[in-house]
Amino acid sequence: MYVVVVGMGEVGSFLVNVLDREGHDVVAIDASAEKLAEIEDEQDVATLCGHGGSPTTLINAKVDQADLLVTCTDDDEINLVGALFGKRLGAKRTVARIQGTEYTGEKRGIHQDLLGIDVVINPRILIAQEITKIARSHGALDVLGLVGNQVELVQMRLPEGSKMLHKSLSNLPIPKETLVVAVVRDEELFVPGGADVLLPGDRIYVIGRAGQMESVEDLFTGGKEAARIFLVGGGVVGRTIAHTMEDAGIEVVILEKDRELAEELGIELAHAEVLHGDGTDINLLEDEQVGAFDLFCSVTRDDEVNLMAGLLAKREGAQRVVSLVQRPDYSEIYRQLGIDVVLSPREVACEHMLRYVRETELQSLTILEQGQAEVLELVAHAGSRVVGTPIHRLNMPRGALLAAIVSEEKVRIPSGADQVEAGDTVVVLTTSAARPSIERLFQKRLL
Repeated sequence: MYVVVVGMGEVGSFLVNVLDREGHDVVAIDASAEKLAEIEDEQDVATLCGHGGSPTTLINAKVDQADLLVTCTDDDEINLVGALFGKRLGAKRTVARIQGTEYTGEKRGIHQDLLGIDVVINPRILIAQEITKIARSHGALDVLGLVGNQVELVQMRLPEGSKMLHKSLSNLPIPKETLVVAVVRDEELFVPGGADVLLPGDRIYVIGRAGQMESVEDLFTGGKEAARIFLVGGGVVGRTIAHTMEDAGIEVVILEKDRELAEELGIELAHAEVLHGDGTDINLLEDEQVGAFDLFCSVTRDDEVNLMAGLLAKREGAQRVVSLVQRPDYSEIYRQLGIDVVLSPREVACEHMLRYVRETELQSLTILEQGQAEVLELVAHAGSRVVGTPIHRLNMPRGALLAAIVSEEKVRIPSGADQVEAGDTVVVLTTSAARPSIERLFQKRLL
């Protein structure tokens, strides 16, 4: 596939790295020759120095031949204009990343066919929606909706007192239509078998039918839905969370360092309490008794502020702490320091962008643990190897697990005797090494 990527910031450089590793033909565009030099040192891709929104730059990049154009600079206008010009110049598909809400509002994080651009993604809105799900969960660290939110993938950390410890997975008293699909221990993810046991401090991923996962969370963690939320940062993420939680009748306090923005939020939010101050001011956090809140979220654009505010809140006794990190390779360090939930706008953006590089059978892709595994949502077409064959005869590769089948809105957690039918949507957890084998199972066989 021929892919043109505009903007070599955190998102663009990571995307180029993945595309190059997978053998795609890539052109990297940026206005900074220094950034392009870094890309050239690390990746075997073509580079072009120029303005990403300029038709001349795009023409020089042969965007008319591109299967995909991705615009992900730090300037929303450049991204939108570049994607629009790219589409009119002949790019087959265009994806633009934005970070503000001036063009799309705060309700949706993904827009199809906006201004003629195939897909516009706002990862900050998607992050806010994810935090909202975490707030409504019973102790989850992450809640991912799949197959039109009919299936949920929930991440949890097992506390010392969990009743699920030191028991084989096959003997756990969990609902029938749920499954532990992955365990993270000592920073390493593995797909467990029925004989494996869970240990204190393990992080687990459990999949199941939406609507029953709260009872699963109760079994593993004994947590509860957040009734009081403290937010540090009143930007796109904080504002979106505040609106959603306020509408749900949940008590919200939001702390914003910029006085003008704090005053604006105070007028805009009818019930939330808005404070002006620094999220790293320990005296302020103590005065506001942040330890009494069910959920503390540091969601500014400054990683240092997010980490420090989160650690201070944890020290004060906050039950669950969420922090944003711009560089997801720091995520595990944040967790080791005590942050419960670490979310990266870069990872969210790349997950959605990579979907448009995969085969058409792929409906969604979610990266777990900085690429140690992926969750694929695929449609099974007539003529593919996966259709009509019992799962135990599919020779699933090591490191892959067929986790859920959705057929006509009925969700099944399959056993070895089950089989996939044409038209079913299938959720698969796989390591990157096993993904090519999984994709071949879903490709139509040649006659």
